[in-house]
Amino acid sequence: MEQTAITKKMYLTLGFALLGALLALAFPGDMTYETFTAPVNALGQALRQLSLSGAGGNAAAWAIVLVVSLLPLLPFLLLRRKRKAAEDWVLLLLIPQLFALLYYAVNPTLIGSMAAPFLPAGQLGVILATAVTWLVLDFLRAMAEAPGDRLAAAVGVLLTGCAFLLAFGAGVNQASAWRSAADSVRSGNTGDVNFTMVMLAVLGILRAAPYLLGAAALLWGGRLVEAGGREPFSRDTAQLCDRTALACRMAAQAAAILALTVNLLQLAAFSLLVKVDFQVELNLLPLALAGAMFLLSRWMRQGLALREDNDSII
Repeated sequence: MEQTAITKKMYLTLGFALLGALLALAFPGDMTYETFTAPVNALGQALRQLSLSGAGGNAAAWAIVLVVSLLPLLPFLLLRRKRKAAEDWVLLLLIPQLFALLYYAVNPTLIGSMAAPFLPAGQLGVILATAVTWLVLDFLRAMAEAPGDRLAAAVGVLLTGCAFLLAFGAGVNQASAWRSAADSVRSGNTGDVNFTMVMLAVLGILRAAPYLLGAAALLWGGRLVEAGGREPFSRDTAQLCDRTALACRMAAQAAAILALTVNLLQLAAFSLLVKVDFQVELNLLPLALAGAMFLLSRWMRQGLALREDNDSII
C-alpha cells in the first residue's frame, strides 16, 4: 500500500515536470509586463468610461473601486471572530494596495514618472507578495500550535507540495532554456542545426534529472514525517528513514555525475555542435540533505534499539 502511494505521487511528480515543460514551450518567450497588466488596464479603461458617462456612472465607478478595495476586510473580520492572530493584520495592507491599483488604472495620467507603464506590474507584484506573506505566517502559526500528529501531516503535505513545485520548476526552466538555445541556433543557421537541437534536448533532460530525484527524496521525506508522527521509533519508520537517506544520496550523486556527463557529452561532440553550454556546478543542498538524513537514520536506529531493549526488560 505504501509503495503504491509513493509510486502514484512519483508519477504525479513526473506529470508536473511535463506540464511545466509544455507550458514553457507553448507560451511565447517574448512575454512582457503588458501581458500581465492587460486585464488591469482593461478594467481601468472600463471604469473610466463608466465614470465619464455621467454622475450616476461616476458614482457607480467609485462604488466598484471601493467594494473591490475593501474585499480583504471580509476574510479579516471572519478570522478575527475565531482567533486573534497578529498575522491577520497583513490582510489589511491589501486594501490601500487594491485601491491604488484601481485608482491609477482609471487615472494613469496622474503618474508623473517615465516608469508609469510599469506601475501596474509592480502593484500586482506587491499585492501577490502581501498575500504570500500572510499565507506563510499563517501556516507557520498553525504548525507551531498544531498537535504532533497534525503537525506531521502538515509537514508531509508541505514536502509533497515542494516536490511537485520542484519538478514543475525543473520542467519550466529546462524547457525555457532549450527554447532560447534553439532559437539562437536557428537564427545562426550554420552547422548541423538539427543535431545541435537534439543534443540540447538531451542535455536538458539530463540537467532536469537531479531535480526530479530531489523531488523523489522530498516525497519519501513526506512519507517519513507522516509515519514518524504516528510512531517515531518503529521499525517501519526506521526503514523509511533509510530509504529517504538513500534517495537523498542518489540525488546528490546524480547532481554531480550528470553535471559531469553533460560537459563530457558536449566535449565529445564539440565539432558537431553549433552551440555549447559548459557549466561547473557544486550543489551543496543535496549533500547537506543526504548528510542530515544519514545522521537522522543513525539516531532513529539507536532509538529503536533502546526501545526494543526496554520492551525486552519489561
